[in-house]
Amino acid sequence: HWAELVASRPVDGGGGERNPDSTGTARWHEALAPWGLTLAAAGAVGGGGRGLVTTRSFKRGEVLMRVTPAVAVVSGRHLSSRCHHSHATGGRLLVCSRCGCARYCSADHQRAAWAGHRDECALLAQTRPRVPGQTVRLLARLLALLRRSAGAPPPEDAGEWARSAAAILSLSHQLGGQPAERCAEFGEQAGMVCSLIQEAARSGGGWAGSSSCPPQEQVASLLSLLSLNAHAICDAELQEIGIGLYPLAALANHDCDPTAAQSFGAAGKLTLRALRPLAAGEAVTIGYVDLAAAASERRQALRSSYLFTCECRACEEALAPTPAARKREAARCEAAASLREEQRAELAAIDAADWEAALRRSTRAAEIAASLLPPGAPALGLQLLRAGKLHAHCGSLRESVGYLRRATEVLQAVHGEAAPLVRDAAEMLRGAQLELAYGDNSAAS
Repeated sequence: HWAELVASRPVDGGGGERNPDSTGTARWHEALAPWGLTLAAAGAVGGGGRGLVTTRSFKRGEVLMRVTPAVAVVSGRHLSSRCHHSHATGGRLLVCSRCGCARYCSADHQRAAWAGHRDECALLAQTRPRVPGQTVRLLARLLALLRRSAGAPPPEDAGEWARSAAAILSLSHQLGGQPAERCAEFGEQAGMVCSLIQEAARSGGGWAGSSSCPPQEQVASLLSLLSLNAHAICDAELQEIGIGLYPLAALANHDCDPTAAQSFGAAGKLTLRALRPLAAGEAVTIGYVDLAAAASERRQALRSSYLFTCECRACEEALAPTPAARKREAARCEAAASLREEQRAELAAIDAADWEAALRRSTRAAEIAASLLPPGAPALGLQLLRAGKLHAHCGSLRESVGYLRRATEVLQAVHGEAAPLVRDAAEMLRGAQLELAYGDNSAAS
């Protein structure tokens, strides 16, 4: 069963070349159709590989897709502070008595998570009190899912199929295209996990009954698959809290001026929204890397992490072999470095309660971010929000209103009107507007 499942040929995935597979392609189309999306043929949407395309028009901020992860784990820094099922914080968390790692905000969540945690728990018990990194833990969950799926027919429901072993194994792994040092790293991690599985099976843990461990090379190919297709799960302020595999969302290609952005809710649910109005037939793209970076830096990051060279319009124009383009790229490199420095100094000033310095740094960072980032980028919305808050705190209400209005527009498209971050920003904007109007009226009288 392991050999049949894990050795299946990959046919699709983020950033890589795809092999045609009529059955898999038909199931992807079936799963995407309810969302008004389809999977375009290679070369049809740029970038060489296949990718998501709309089949109808979408308004700015409209939901393109909402999916739960096939597998997901909480990041190392949040292991003891977040529920491993809902990802929520707060309150006293229940601890799994066997592995001592998994934590839950209620007994109901612990029971609900057991099916996915059982096999992982047996492996974590072998390493206790040490906890493997998030990639190894995600791999363990993926192997457990594949083990449970062995011998079972693929789900009939298209939405369920898109989270199944069949869908996952149709994502590209490109292990042969990975750098030698990364292949070696994958091999070491795969060897460790295989050893843990064998030990757990011998001790009668969650892997009891496994006739053998998957071949190490095939496990390494799954690590490569995860590196190319998994999403970092982030909170509303873009702080990473975990990592998850979303096969349907993994079909979205990269663009340095993306048409969509993802946000995450309870239990890691991913929502993809349009950053601008989209007509039928437009590509649905997201940003894989820091979009404020210079084009040369973005290309290097994409080649290193996702094994492709970005040929989007922004990169092609920025890296054109002309003196004017080289001058613009050099200026962007300097601006990106300045943005990082201003943001670092801004946060340091906030920690020191030096509000005047924080306001100065934040205003400058917002100006630079607006010149570097696409107009709908989530990172831009957060920077504008910080500037708006600091202006309000320092009493410059007119400037605060301007920044908060822009921040609310950006964040609403990314997160939706009901998101707590958006509601708080909108409430802050209304408060600043009322206070400004009261001051204007008082001055007039």
